[in-house]
Amino acid sequence: MHIFVGSTNPVKINATINAASEQWPEVVVKGISVDTGVSEQPRSDEETKQGAMNRAKAVLEIGLRENEIEGEVLGIGLEGGIDDHGEEMWTTVWAAVVDREGNWGLSAGSRFLVPAEMAQKIRSGEEMGPVTARVLNEENLERIKTEEGLVGIVTERFVDRTEEYQAIAKLALGMWYGRNWRKAHGID
Repeated sequence: MHIFVGSTNPVKINATINAASEQWPEVVVKGISVDTGVSEQPRSDEETKQGAMNRAKAVLEIGLRENEIEGEVLGIGLEGGIDDHGEEMWTTVWAAVVDREGNWGLSAGSRFLVPAEMAQKIRSGEEMGPVTARVLNEENLERIKTEEGLVGIVTERFVDRTEEYQAIAKLALGMWYGRNWRKAHGID
């Protein structure tokens, strides 16, 4: 099994490795930077989902074009965004998995309330990572993006960003893996 991740962010790569390695112990995972085709800060559940799907499709195309691989090959896109409901802003994360035949596995999850002081700044057009860094007086923005994320901050590292993304990636991989469940159970 080969899986191309539509990002070079170690959070997304490690989340995919952790999600896939139980089912496929010999999995080969490679991150490739791709264009999401959506805003830098997706601002709705639908835009976040589209970003994940765009990442998955783009990375699979690049991965297949640049590598001669036999057997199963998947592209996975993981995209985080926000879903604003006026008084409350929630995080949203989507994972999309696609194979070379065009079979998809999709999942979403890990919603939590964005702190009000950060939500206000994000509503004014800023991106979550830089806002989080500024509110915390954290000079290392990359540490927030590639390690703990906002989820690590608000949970005091009880949950980190890799754990958050891993569960969603595993569910998307599982949805792809179980795509023929109806046939397996004699359901038309």
